Amino acid sequence: MPGVEITIPGNIHYATFYNRPNRFLVNLTLEGTKHLEQAYLHDPGRMKELLLPQVRLLIRQPQPKNGTNKRKTKWDILAVEHQNRIVVINSRLPNIVAANILKKKKLPELKEYTLVRPEISYGNSRLDFYLKKDTNECYLEVKGVTLVAEKKALFPDAPTTRGVRHLKELMKIRQEGKKAVVLFLVMREDPSTFGPNETTDPIFTQTLLQAYKSGVEILVYKVKPILQNKKLVLQFGEKINWSGTI
Repeated sequence: MPGVEITIPGNIHYATFYNRPNRFLVNLTLEGTKHLEQAYLHDPGRMKELLLPQVRLLIRQPQPKNGTNKRKTKWDILAVEHQNRIVVINSRLPNIVAANILKKKKLPELKEYTLVRPEISYGNSRLDFYLKKDTNECYLEVKGVTLVAEKKALFPDAPTTRGVRHLKELMKIRQEGKKAVVLFLVMREDPSTFGPNETTDPIFTQTLLQAYKSGVEILVYKVKPILQNKKLVLQFGEKINWSGTI
């Protein structure tokens, strides 16, 4: 069933990474220039293996909301070129992919469920999507994955208390007899396996294993980024099976 393509608005420009003064700002030079400019990076992860000196970035101009643009930075970072592959590092894009496949019922495990709404409150958290099949409820949380080591996709790349909280809320939902799902979207094409990153976040790792054993569904799919006509296109497709091990 997978085979959805999502075209991200905005023409792609190229830039060279210079440094990252904080989690959300990057200094870069546009391709063919030497003038430093700032760009916004929507991802609090560390990404030390990706944001290396002189690496090539894929950027676009900010997309205005309601015809206005109040942003201070002139550019958004969408992806990076790493070992001749594109890796998406904008953390908004996994949710855009998820929304598309859920609306079109292209996620095989949830093809009988209808998307009711994004962003639903539960307990002390906001989960990404709420779906229903007749009277059956489903809560789904999306996690974007960028880190790969030896062909294995790993999450997270930095400790995430928020991620742990989401897993605990999903376990409560499962205990209530409702469907609870974590969808890991690996935003690059090269890995063949998946696992939690125990070295970086042992608490998240143990909580994920506990969630898996308690009946929370853990789904892992790859998203292949490509360029078409100066646009970033995200191809949702291949599943990575995970057996609940580290």
